[in-house]
Amino acid sequence: MNECEYCLQTETMLREQLGIDAAQWQLRVFEEIDSTNTEAKRMAADGFDGSALIVADRQTAGRGRMGRRFYSPKRTGAYFSVLYTPSAPLSNAVRITGAAAVAAMRAIRSLMGKQVGIKWVNDLYFNDKKIAGILAESVVSAEGTRVIVGIGINLCTADFPAEIASVAGSLNACALSPAQLIAATVRELMPYLDDPQNRSWLDDYRRCSTVLGKPIYWLYEGRRYDGVATEIDDDGALIAMCKDGVQKRLSTGEITVRLQ
Repeated sequence: MNECEYCLQTETMLREQLGIDAAQWQLRVFEEIDSTNTEAKRMAADGFDGSALIVADRQTAGRGRMGRRFYSPKRTGAYFSVLYTPSAPLSNAVRITGAAAVAAMRAIRSLMGKQVGIKWVNDLYFNDKKIAGILAESVVSAEGTRVIVGIGINLCTADFPAEIASVAGSLNACALSPAQLIAATVRELMPYLDDPQNRSWLDDYRRCSTVLGKPIYWLYEGRRYDGVATEIDDDGALIAMCKDGVQKRLSTGEITVRLQ
């Protein structure tokens, strides 16, 4: 790890913010890296079997869902990944993604007093702009199945590439330390890391949903489906009622909210 001034300061702040919980994490802080999720995968492939928190000031190849790039310029966001081994088999990736979304939402609310919305399944919105994304992945190694939860939050990002400028935004929180937000999010996420069957995040997930009651469409095997998002079930899956009266359960994929 590059022993840069940013890295040393951020690691010190993370340990202070995490308190006694810091002892259970191996902290890896980078001034620049391709992707914190990719680094977590490398660690798992190299045999690391503990819990790790990987943080970067800038990502050159930040990744979102469906192979998309997550824009991660320096000094403007909180970009981090958690690598851990679940205490119980993780049978539902949507559930951990939902728990992570709620953890980030609660951290933002407690530190800034700002309420963000959650677009199923993994995006956070503020003032109708996407300000955060979550990518949960699993890796299988000799040590067993590991889970990686990557989170990117735009704190004060202003200049976005043209292709995302109309949909991307930030929290406008330049005074907030990324380390403070990362530590708060990790603290909120820990109960669900310790117990993947814990569903106590669901009420907040439903309450903060930006899609329930909205007309949506999605693609499945090359076909477009239109319907209305009616509920989120106990596994975090989205229930939609199609125009023909058939109910669909979406446990993965991506939806688009239709403009009325």
